[in-house]
Amino acid sequence: MQLAGWSVFATFGDRISAQALIGLLESEKLSCRFVSNEVVPGLGTEFSVLVHTNQLHRAEWIRKQSQVSEQELTYLATGELPSDQKP
Repeated sequence: MQLAGWSVFATFGDRISAQALIGLLESEKLSCRFVSNEVVPGLGTEFSVLVHTNQLHRAEWIRKQSQVSEQELTYLATGELPSDQKP
């Protein structure tokens, strides 16, 4: 999907990963949008994060600086600790 002034920054096969990246970017005050090919909730196969075209470089810098693991991204998206880290 193309929106004027916005570019696809990252695409994932699952919603949680895309939402985690959005959380990271928004925590750094970077505007972003979420788009997917879901016609029916739960049946999507492509989930994209869009940022302003003039902010692509900053978004990449934020992602590289974060160096977060998949577990941390899942925690950011869901608020749930992985089963091996629960008290």
